[in-house]
Amino acid sequence: MSFNKAISAFSRLSVSSKTVAPFARVSVPVLQQHMTIHTARPLLFKTTASKALFGDNVPNPAAVPQPPANRMKGSYHWMNERAVSLITVPLLATAFAYGAHPINDMLMGIVIPMHAYMGFQQVLLDYFDARRWPVISRILKYALVAVTGLSMFGCWRINTTDVGLTNYFGRIWNANKNNKKEER
Repeated sequence: MSFNKAISAFSRLSVSSKTVAPFARVSVPVLQQHMTIHTARPLLFKTTASKALFGDNVPNPAAVPQPPANRMKGSYHWMNERAVSLITVPLLATAFAYGAHPINDMLMGIVIPMHAYMGFQQVLLDYFDARRWPVISRILKYALVAVTGLSMFGCWRINTTDVGLTNYFGRIWNANKNNKKEER
């Protein structure tokens, strides 16, 4: 069957407006106009479906202000995230291999909150874009900075006035085991 015969057979089909989805109000001759020689697939959804469903409140991507392009900002941020991740591995390995040491505990008190900060910062950038959620985005960014600062302060307090991070997490890890031994 040639292409022209397929179009003429398609145009003879009777399509009522009740069988077609309500947002796809397209007549058969209009479909013939949208068909090209390169494809036999009609452009059924080339309609005003967005206006029919959403009205005039459909966002226009051209109207959204775009930030100035900066190719280096993303690459530096990515490299800093990878550096913090790589620094975390030997710090934790040292804590497991040698136990508690004040320098290692202090470095973990800085690097682990920074690692968490960078991870949550990416979550905020992905899900709370400043162009779409300007107020919530700013509030969450400041809250993230405050929580990171408080966690660094807490790590510093544990390191300077208590047993240190390595022993502290060791106590938490073994707390349930110690309670079971005391009950016997």
